[in-house]
Amino acid sequence: MSTPAKARPATAPMVFTANRLRDGRVVWLAAGGAWAGRLAEARVFPPEEAAAGLALAQAGERAQQVVGAYGTEVALRGGLPVPVKFRERLRAQGPSVAAEPRGMDGLAEPRGMDGLAEPRGMDGLAEPPAHRLAS
Repeated sequence: MSTPAKARPATAPMVFTANRLRDGRVVWLAAGGAWAGRLAEARVFPPEEAAAGLALAQAGERAQQVVGAYGTEVALRGGLPVPVKFRERLRAQGPSVAAEPRGMDGLAEPRGMDGLAEPRGMDGLAEPPAHRLAS
């Protein structure tokens, strides 16, 4: 049986991040325990208050607002937090994949196994496959 890894004490200002449970988007712990979609809105905790920040982030998990909450060190530039680690800088920039193309109805177009959009009929609905089952 292994023991859980011990967290090292914070030595730099920290922010807390997670994924919003409703849609999976990256969010940042903001003032008052709210979750914000932009890193610029994140509450920055000094190293000595990092444990309190983690407790507040974990409260968001217990309330089923977010999942996977954790802290990351930041540097302050121009009064705004900038993550020290590349992974967090990438998360702060937003999704790293393009969104699915949208049809005229605003919904993502269905994709076939070849990755191409499925053909649509005159009514705008996806056409059924052209193959037939053998009898």
